[in-house]
Amino acid sequence: MSCIYCNHYILYKLKNGYYKCAKCKRKFSPKKIDKKAKILKGFLDELNPTQIAEKYNISYATVVKEIKNIRKILLNKCEEEFLKKQEIKEFNEYLYIPKTNRKNKNSIYTAQNFLTIDYGGKIYNILLSDMSKYKDLNYDEIKSILRQTQLIKVQKQILIYKFWKYFEEFIKKYKGIKKENFIYYLKEAEFRFNNFKLSVNELVKYELYL
Repeated sequence: MSCIYCNHYILYKLKNGYYKCAKCKRKFSPKKIDKKAKILKGFLDELNPTQIAEKYNISYATVVKEIKNIRKILLNKCEEEFLKKQEIKEFNEYLYIPKTNRKNKNSIYTAQNFLTIDYGGKIYNILLSDMSKYKDLNYDEIKSILRQTQLIKVQKQILIYKFWKYFEEFIKKYKGIKKENFIYYLKEAEFRFNNFKLSVNELVKYELYL
């Protein structure tokens, strides 16, 4: 076993069951790391919190808390991957309204607006302004403004359209997502669509900067 933080091979076992790294001096619990690894595995396998809790005999509250933490880290992971490359090929703006609400014109005021970027074969999303700022305008006026202000750089957009289709299917699983949490589900979809990887070691390291 090596240090979960710096991968150094010299560890000291403490009386409370924790280990202390001889190099970075950080302490960690193998039991807690094992629990994190199991929850991460279940999450990446797209199990829901109840299934993860039952499969690994972990409390439901612990699973929910850890998944919330994982989603925050996925946001940082996607940002980091984008900054490595930034070879922007094309982009287009997407207005997301849940399928069940699309017949209701008033749903446009609570729609989520985001920009999807194809950067060298990977997808990156930026959440745009809240549609509630148009609450004093009628539906047709809003549609007209959106057409005039839409951000778009067009080539073939094959990857962008694929992501939008994927996202529509992905988000169906979740009901009643709060506006302030939408970005985390968008970034989870981005993470999965891009086939990014996240190990428990990375998870623990990212947690240091949350």
